[in-house]
Amino acid sequence: MTTVITRMTEVQDQVIKAINSVNEPLTDAITTAVNFVVEYIPQIPAVPFAEKFPTPKDLINNQAKFASKLVTTNKAVALSAANAAQPLTDQLLDRKSGPVRTKAAA
Repeated sequence: MTTVITRMTEVQDQVIKAINSVNEPLTDAITTAVNFVVEYIPQIPAVPFAEKFPTPKDLINNQAKFASKLVTTNKAVALSAANAAQPLTDQLLDRKSGPVRTKAAA
């Protein structure tokens, strides 16, 4: 790995670590708030047409699936563009390059 990619990876790992560090305090705060509400309002009325709404977990799972597909598709498009530009980028970066491979040639 190059020094640039190594540094990028370190920063990315720090971002993931920071996001993970919020998990426990956030969950504890929500648990405390929910317990307070449930204790003082034991009969919380259901939202009208509640059966038609997805649960928060359903929404999160759906959006995570979409995000995963989006990242995969975006990566494929970006790699295709990088492959098409490779003869030029290899010259600019002083790398050896082979001929451009297109889908028709592959």
